[in-house]
Amino acid sequence: MFARLSSVPRSCPRIILPASFNRHVPRLTLTARSYAQKNSIKKKRPNEEPKDLKSEIPNYISVSDLANMINLKIEKLTRDLTKMGFANVTHNYILSKEYVELILMNYNYQLGDHALAVTPENVYDELRSPVNPKNLARRPPIVTIMGHVDHGKTTILDYLRKTSIVSQEHGGITQHIGAFQVETPVSKRKITFLDTPGHAAFLKMRERGANVTDIVVLVVSMDDSLMPQTLEALKHARKAGSQMIVAITKIDRISNVKEREKAIEKVSIDLMNNEVPIERMGGDVQVVTISARTGENMNLLEESIVALSDIMDLKAERGSNAVAEGFVIESEVKKSVGNVSTVLITKGLLRKGSILICGNTYCKVRSMSSEQRVSLAEAGPSTPVEITGWKNLPAAGDEVIQVKSEAIAKKYVAKKMAVIQTAKESKNVERINEQRASEALLKAKKDNLKGEEVEELEEKQLNSGPEKINFIVKADVSGSVEAIVESISSLGNEEVQCNIISASAGMPNESDMKLARITGSKILCFNLGSLPNDVINNKERIEVEQFNVIYKLIEGVTETLTNKLKPIYETKQIAQVEIRDIFNFSVKKKLIKIAGCRVLNGLLTRGSMVKIMRGPEEQTVYDGRIASLKQGKEDVPSVKKNSECGITFENNFEGYEAGDKLVTYEKVKVPRYL
Repeated sequence: MFARLSSVPRSCPRIILPASFNRHVPRLTLTARSYAQKNSIKKKRPNEEPKDLKSEIPNYISVSDLANMINLKIEKLTRDLTKMGFANVTHNYILSKEYVELILMNYNYQLGDHALAVTPENVYDELRSPVNPKNLARRPPIVTIMGHVDHGKTTILDYLRKTSIVSQEHGGITQHIGAFQVETPVSKRKITFLDTPGHAAFLKMRERGANVTDIVVLVVSMDDSLMPQTLEALKHARKAGSQMIVAITKIDRISNVKEREKAIEKVSIDLMNNEVPIERMGGDVQVVTISARTGENMNLLEESIVALSDIMDLKAERGSNAVAEGFVIESEVKKSVGNVSTVLITKGLLRKGSILICGNTYCKVRSMSSEQRVSLAEAGPSTPVEITGWKNLPAAGDEVIQVKSEAIAKKYVAKKMAVIQTAKESKNVERINEQRASEALLKAKKDNLKGEEVEELEEKQLNSGPEKINFIVKADVSGSVEAIVESISSLGNEEVQCNIISASAGMPNESDMKLARITGSKILCFNLGSLPNDVINNKERIEVEQFNVIYKLIEGVTETLTNKLKPIYETKQIAQVEIRDIFNFSVKKKLIKIAGCRVLNGLLTRGSMVKIMRGPEEQTVYDGRIASLKQGKEDVPSVKKNSECGITFENNFEGYEAGDKLVTYEKVKVPRYL
């Protein structure tokens, strides 16, 4: 959210600017002082002393109030702000504190040495303790299994921990990050594994896995070689700076040695083409060919991981004085125990009863257990543990830091919430300024238009922008919530747009139902099992849809949005008819004209939509429907090709002439897609 000015000398205070400032002020790499000199807003005399600011800078201030504060004419301040790059500046234009600091420096005000602005990301930085080399001890490697969907990632982990996860996952797709620790049967060394989902919708969850890992095992199927999510995993591993081992899977599918070597060679070439320096071609990335189904070479994969971790010399603080830190891998609400999170400890020693702070919440560790549900008294680095006792559900991916007391935890959570609120207010200020600029532009246009044109402009303004289709997302765990929001929030086009009103873990509650009723939202439930009857058959008739596989959920949202698109119809010609003659009949002393026609092509039916066209230019003289169709004295429902008939038209239209052509047609709805 914040962009930092780079290359600022010690004599110049650092200023943190909102990212949106980039639209208004070019050359963000310039320092504040050099920027002022570049724009010549305030030419400083050689011996001019910096001025002291007598009043405190508020978080937000209007241009007129700022002019009063620094005793400057508002017209001059407005001109100067325009030179600086601010657009549509008026007397009530609102400026944030960061903007004001930059502006005041241009007028040679002494602001003092400002610390780096506090952001939601760095509020807890001061709680971290410096590393004490005396407390460093060897820790198990954290290994992430990554790769394309259905390439055998979970099957590898099943073999390592002798469990069966694949059969439990809906559609055979891993939909959560699994974190667990195993002791290798050969070397008796511990390894911590993260299993990340392979489906494209779980991009954020895979990024989180790569960011907390030491070694990435890139799983590549011998059948498919490198696929889209394999390349994506490569990108995450490089970005996180993790070491890599390539595991070529499913080698048991090819029994012929030569064919197997040929397939492995193709994968190796594809890896090299994607800048993966494998060992057999002079690089340092190990490649292990395995079959998790039969266990072939699985011991070799374990030893490769252990050997690489020894070379990396992985260590972390483990002493009693070290502050425990970690990351939330997953979190969910369980009926029996409440808010639960899976935390991967990265530093220190976490004990039962410790106070933890994470995101916008904190907890006193009530219970701590391993992935096998074994209760633990303490947990060291690289250990995944399930923790209960959270006041609110922490978000997956957030950092966990140990503090000394609940009072400190409450203080810092309140501080972070205040910073988040300030950031929201800053966004609101930008929105207000943009809205005012838009209103001013609309007013200027109105002043130069006539009454009808003004109405047309207002209607266009009212109907501008896509229609928002509202959804409320509920899922079993927060990681799935994040993945779903990431997947569907961008769905839509210039006509309709997916709008997520709320997204959280747990069953839909009364608050969710009330919010859905007020906003007209559809509730999307993912992996929640059986829903309560009062949710499914709710009195407000709120739509509630249940999904177990994420791509089915995405398809459902896409279908909902598609159904909201304005229908488009195309004209399909049914029959061509020529008027040969015109007859007059007297019915109940009333003269009626009938068009004597011949069907040239197609099937003519009563009630069809019809156009009467005249002359070589085929000018349309009537567009309506056929009222009656006669052959002789009989009313008929339809007339075939090369047959003659008499026709009358709706609304008693009689303005046709001999020689006119008739075309009957129907409007067919054209399927639309996002």
